[in-house]
Amino acid sequence: MKTALLSLLLTVLLLPAHAADKLASSTAALPLDTILTRLDQQISECLDDVTRLDEGLALIRQALAMKGVEQSSLYPVMLFHEGTYYMNSGDMAHWKQNRQRLLQMLPISDYPELSISVPQELGLICRRDGLNDSALYYYDVALDEARRQNDVEWLAAISANVGILHFNLNRFTEAEQYLDRGLQYVRKVDDPYTELCLLQTNGAAKLALKKYGEAAQLLAQAYQMASEAESPDWQVRCLTTMLRLYNETGQADSARVCVEQGSALLQQLPQRSITSTGFVISRASYYYDNERWDEAMRDFESLLSLNLGGVKSAAVLERVARCYARLGHWQQAFCYMDSARIKADTLASERLTAQMAEFNARYQTIEKDLQIARLQTQRLWFVIAAVAGLLVLIGLWLWWHSRRQRREAQMRISTLEAERKRIAKELHDGLCNDMLALEMQLSATAPPVTAGSADGSPALPSTLAALRTLRQQARELSHQLMPPEFSHLNLSQLLSHHIAAIAKSATLKATFRATPADDASWQHLPADVSHEVYRIAQELTSNIVKGHTATLLTVELTQTAPGHCLLTVTDDGTPATDADASPLTGLGRHTQRDRIVSIGATSKVTRRGGLNCFELEFNA
Repeated sequence: MKTALLSLLLTVLLLPAHAADKLASSTAALPLDTILTRLDQQISECLDDVTRLDEGLALIRQALAMKGVEQSSLYPVMLFHEGTYYMNSGDMAHWKQNRQRLLQMLPISDYPELSISVPQELGLICRRDGLNDSALYYYDVALDEARRQNDVEWLAAISANVGILHFNLNRFTEAEQYLDRGLQYVRKVDDPYTELCLLQTNGAAKLALKKYGEAAQLLAQAYQMASEAESPDWQVRCLTTMLRLYNETGQADSARVCVEQGSALLQQLPQRSITSTGFVISRASYYYDNERWDEAMRDFESLLSLNLGGVKSAAVLERVARCYARLGHWQQAFCYMDSARIKADTLASERLTAQMAEFNARYQTIEKDLQIARLQTQRLWFVIAAVAGLLVLIGLWLWWHSRRQRREAQMRISTLEAERKRIAKELHDGLCNDMLALEMQLSATAPPVTAGSADGSPALPSTLAALRTLRQQARELSHQLMPPEFSHLNLSQLLSHHIAAIAKSATLKATFRATPADDASWQHLPADVSHEVYRIAQELTSNIVKGHTATLLTVELTQTAPGHCLLTVTDDGTPATDADASPLTGLGRHTQRDRIVSIGATSKVTRRGGLNCFELEFNA
């Protein structure tokens, strides 16, 4: 039964479409993918034979007419065969439409090769139509897919196509890069035709870049491969490029051999083929450069008979005129030179028309670009305005926050100073006066002291002395809390008196320096700033003295710039474990920070040269 079904299927495949329709019901039991697989093999065989293209088209249409074919995984393959038929039959328009339709269906996971072949063929179509940018785009798509699949054979072939495209556009550097890369790929696979194409084109690219040594090596390899393959077409292509190479490098003998070999092989090629024309152009240039006027004139005239257009026709006419002039045929020389002038004028007109069309297209493109640029500029200005507004808001918030911190610090310091003033007043006017009254009362009521009294009265003088000492200490404490000098001394004088008092009462060596030294320079400081700076220095130096580890204390007051001052306090005591702690601890540290904030100053604590250093920068 199985053998009978297979025989029936083969019979259907070999029949024309109208006969196959009669037997369609007989194959209904077979899976659709099985039928399409067999058709795929048969169609491929037909499309590979130019004489069987119509038979292949009939099979393709039969496959595409089957029910449910669009849901089959082989549907893209059938469409691909249809496009291949259009290509082989010369129907370029339908070929392009077919490949563009297939491109919309990519990626095709079941047949990954189509994901490379389809965009690669679209690149060939666009290159043929002169759409070079589109060709490069499709080639890039194919290259990316080939890299993703790591298909080295396709990478070599596409690199060759891209290199040839750049070469035809006279982008020789880009052509060299792609052709070098293509050679690296093709040498990993067995693809002699692609390798030969890459070697010959790469040699021409390197010749254009004046890399004569590399060009000669590549062209020699290409010519050897073409000779081994017995391909006159490729042999002549290689000899054409080699002739230009030898002519440019002055290798007369090698150039002569190329001319002889190429001329012999030219007999095996059609006269109007691209390969034949290219060699004749190179040979004519060789004759012309070597002043072989008769041979050059014959080749140029044969080129003219081919009706070449554009720049080549004008150039050939001019060279023919020069050949006739060299041979002394002045009338012919004049006729050809006049024809060259007319051709050049016509060409100039065509160029002008083409340039005007190009300028118009560019103008329209620029207008669109300007519209896009205007929209982008509007968006940019909106973004800039939004960012600027945000920065302003942040700046205002930071200013408000800083001002609030400074105002709060000033309020705390004002409260502290008011409390200091109250305590100083209570000590001076209250406690000191009460102790003075007690001292006077004891002195007035005490009995006379005799040497032999037994009631202990000799201790009274010592009690009075202790009472006077306590009163003096309370008075000094009152002056420390609120020095009376605040009302008539500047900052330099206040610090000088304070350090002098420390030097008298403490065991360490205390010094003070002011720069400039004259008191008049410090008169301009505001009273509130002088007050806070003095309090900061007072707190620092008092804690240094209490620490009993320093033997040297130095306080410096310096004007570093107009309106800008620096207070420096250094000592050689034990360094603090926390650099931010400074010599202050507890409540003193918080008070110091409030004082610094209240006058808008900055401070830092460092250890250098074995000394603790506190620096306070403030504005006058």
